[in-house]
Amino acid sequence: MGSTNTIKIRTVTLVDDNAILRVIFSNMIKSFPDFPLQINLFENALDALEYFENKKENLDPSSEIIFVDINMPFMTGWEMMDKLEEFGPDFLNLLNIYIISSSTSKSDREQIQDYPFINGYILKPIDKLKLYELIRKLNNEA
Repeated sequence: MGSTNTIKIRTVTLVDDNAILRVIFSNMIKSFPDFPLQINLFENALDALEYFENKKENLDPSSEIIFVDINMPFMTGWEMMDKLEEFGPDFLNLLNIYIISSSTSKSDREQIQDYPFINGYILKPIDKLKLYELIRKLNNEA
């Protein structure tokens, strides 16, 4: 494990209406072996947006990884992206945003091109080793 000076990723946020996935994802994050991570779990985009609205003034640069499901009640992941876009590029550049979905639809994958601030598209179920690899990669780049 590296020194705390090299740890930049501190918070992982999951926005997904599936309770079972939230539990599994939380357990994966809590067992991340390299350094401690804080986890935020939201079952809908409205609650997540409120969290980011409250946090946007004092967000640590490149410390946040966000995983957002596409299909959720109240507000879809795409609608959440539209709202986050309103926060402006200075805020969005501090985030690492990934869309997660069980959809293999080409149109869903292509839709991320409408949002240049989205870092990628991850298919469910989320693979623990790939998740860990992504966190390590983002931490090294931050």
